[in-house]
Amino acid sequence: MVDYKQHLYNWLVRHGVRRPVVIRPGPAPVRPPIAIVTAFFGKTPIWAPVFFVTARKNPDVQFFVYTDLDDLDSGGAKNVTLKPLTIADFNRKATEAIGTPIEVQHHLAKMSDLKPAYGMIFADDLKGFAYWAYTDFDVAWGDIRKFLTDELLHAHDIISSRTDRLCGHFTLFRNTPEYNRTYELIPDVIRAMGHHTHFHLDETVLTKYLKEATGKWPLASTARVYWKSDWTIDAKYQRVIGDDLSDRLWWRDGKTFDAEGREMMYLHFHKLKKEMNTINFGAGDSPAAFSISRQGILA
Repeated sequence: MVDYKQHLYNWLVRHGVRRPVVIRPGPAPVRPPIAIVTAFFGKTPIWAPVFFVTARKNPDVQFFVYTDLDDLDSGGAKNVTLKPLTIADFNRKATEAIGTPIEVQHHLAKMSDLKPAYGMIFADDLKGFAYWAYTDFDVAWGDIRKFLTDELLHAHDIISSRTDRLCGHFTLFRNTPEYNRTYELIPDVIRAMGHHTHFHLDETVLTKYLKEATGKWPLASTARVYWKSDWTIDAKYQRVIGDDLSDRLWWRDGKTFDAEGREMMYLHFHKLKKEMNTINFGAGDSPAAFSISRQGILA
């Protein structure tokens, strides 16, 4: 009986045809692991499901929510970790990490001044992540990795969602001891963090000293900062937006859009939430789309 496979192989050899090289696919490259951190204390807001529903659509990003809310429901999102934490616990952890007494009490806006130190305060949970970012809880997440591409991450050490400034609802740092102490660029920052006054250290102040520090501090002279794009809407946009259907913000199947249909990495709806009185889905639901307006959040 003729061995046709061997016959074909012999014919290829005689005619100088090289045997094709079969390249077998290897394992997919590992994407730089990212953790996004927020802390929220007080009372569970009606819009809380938005954070969890939209975070769940970013399965390759890990979220940590530090909170004292017993009734907060993540809807079973596998990439969201709820970390029970009282304000007293936070004060203790921050005091140990920063090295000065921290007393965040009723003036929770002071939490914003401590965001740049989250890499130190929550260091144990952030081990193993290449990058971490601080954010707020009143956020609807879009397609994060579409904006935070692997190439952008590898090429930068600090990334902000706002143009030419650090952003309090999303600034990302390379997770190294040096970049986790970027806040030390601010003169007398330890005293400022320990003071009860809200100084806007996470945005205005740290931006100022990061820009001024080039050449004066080893980190700042080499830090690669990306702040070339606006990846979300700002407070002014929310104040002037109307109440018609055409003025609504949208989340659709893992992507977020402003009222003009421009895709954003996320929607920070802090100025719209004050008048919201309704939402028609829960954290465990899977709406295909929903709108955000002053009236509420509707799927």
